[in-house]
Amino acid sequence: MSKRSNPNKGIMLGIMAMAIVVLAVVVVFWMWCFPDGKTQSGGGQTRYQVVLAEGFVGDSVMLQVNDSVMWAQRVMADSLEVPLDVQGNGNLLMVARPEEDMLSSFELPDDGGRVVLRKRDGEVQIDAF
Repeated sequence: MSKRSNPNKGIMLGIMAMAIVVLAVVVVFWMWCFPDGKTQSGGGQTRYQVVLAEGFVGDSVMLQVNDSVMWAQRVMADSLEVPLDVQGNGNLLMVARPEEDMLSSFELPDDGGRVVLRKRDGEVQIDAF
């Protein structure tokens, strides 16, 4: 009996070597993206106090943050304070006035705080503190 090499054995060893390399790449990528073993969130909860100060009485107003409707009502007072809790940083506040078919957007500060909105001459203006 002569000893012949088994061609399937070489293919199986190649597949095992490739599987080990792929596993090593996945582990290195995992360690690079999540160094402490946790996902890195955008900073947790950020709290904003949005004040509708003047010019909104009788208007239907919708406040959206990052495409999520946070508050939608008709404003019945001269000044109205709306607390908003938002996840993460880099938030965009959109003030929609559906009856007037108007939309205004503003960047919110990353550290939260008080945001005062005023409507003058049909335009919404923002002051952030």
